[in-house]
Amino acid sequence: MKMIQSLSAAAALACAIAAVPATAATPIVSSGKLMGATGVTVGGASYDVAFLDGTCSGVFGGCTTGNFSFTTLSSALAAGNALLSQVFLNGKAGAFDTHPALTAGCTSAVACNVLIPFAASDGVALVTDTVNMPTTSLDFTFASLIGSKTSTASLASFVYAKFTPSVTTAVPEPATWAMMLAGFGLMGAALRYRKRSTKLTLA
Repeated sequence: MKMIQSLSAAAALACAIAAVPATAATPIVSSGKLMGATGVTVGGASYDVAFLDGTCSGVFGGCTTGNFSFTTLSSALAAGNALLSQVFLNGKAGAFDTHPALTAGCTSAVACNVLIPFAASDGVALVTDTVNMPTTSLDFTFASLIGSKTSTASLASFVYAKFTPSVTTAVPEPATWAMMLAGFGLMGAALRYRKRSTKLTLA
């Protein structure tokens, strides 16, 4: 009976932990401006992102597919959506979701267009454009393009997002923690049951 109770407790704990949502990324803020963030999760991997003005070559050290962290449209779209769900949020650090002009490189109060390049050809960079607007329901990400020599510094509502893999040790997802704890609970219950069975046999 005690073994069943232990197993039930371990299962309940695992479910509770699995239900805990993943935490948002940590914003990097300077003088009230959102400069970037650390710990942005895209496709199960953790990235640090910086919002930078300039040309494609200037920001990424070259404007070819090999210079970009994301090299497909789908992965770049996922990165843009990660910005909307994990970085452009209202919180203690600032109202970055409802005030686009608080993002570095953007001075327009109407929208901040964050460009994530994933390919380049014939002087044109293929990008995803993540649009952060004052109304959250109007935020969206779509495929676009920009001249590789065009500088976002001359565009009031455009800035590049440079993603780099995080160098910190990856933190297990809540579901992973849940499985580990459930496993430890089962092992403990099995050991207690075995110990009890041994005592009964010796008696």
